Amino acid sequence: MIADVLTKLKDWLELVAPLGIGFGFIWRLWLKKRFTQLSDLYSKVQKISDEFSPNGGSTLRDAINRIEDKISLQEQKTLAIIKSFPIGTWISDKHGKCVDVNRSLCKIMGRTESEIRGDNWSNWIHPEEKDNVIDEWNRAVHNMMTFDMTYRYILPDGKIQQVHGVAYQLRTEKDELIGFLGTLYAINEPV
Repeated sequence: MIADVLTKLKDWLELVAPLGIGFGFIWRLWLKKRFTQLSDLYSKVQKISDEFSPNGGSTLRDAINRIEDKISLQEQKTLAIIKSFPIGTWISDKHGKCVDVNRSLCKIMGRTESEIRGDNWSNWIHPEEKDNVIDEWNRAVHNMMTFDMTYRYILPDGKIQQVHGVAYQLRTEKDELIGFLGTLYAINEPV
């Protein structure tokens, strides 16, 4: 009885042995491919890690911090230049709301920065021109085009100041509108 079972087992093993060898070979190739992929991935990770550690072990976060610091410094320099312009200069967000102005613009309009910010700049446009100027500004914002117009402001003392305003789009590298940079200069003495 045990001899019969052993004989049947031997016959069965002889029958499936070629299949086992074939499947074993396929299994071995699959495992080798996976280990090769893991090894390649490890090599790539190691290479990236080495790129970020030439100067005492810099990490990816350190690299990002350096980039952010450079961007911040560039923004501060740009803002300092804009603030020091002898002509009125302002910056708006992508919706056309004024977010920053320089002293020259405040002087031309006879207003403070806080008075001019947001949509407040439009409060002092001469009534005869107000609708036209606001329509043109909205068209520039919505159609993403340059604003370029001559119009009049009413100063706090009631005098009228003729000005010329120009606003250029500020865009990201991906061509997304982020705001406008504008200038305003007085054409003549207030009357």
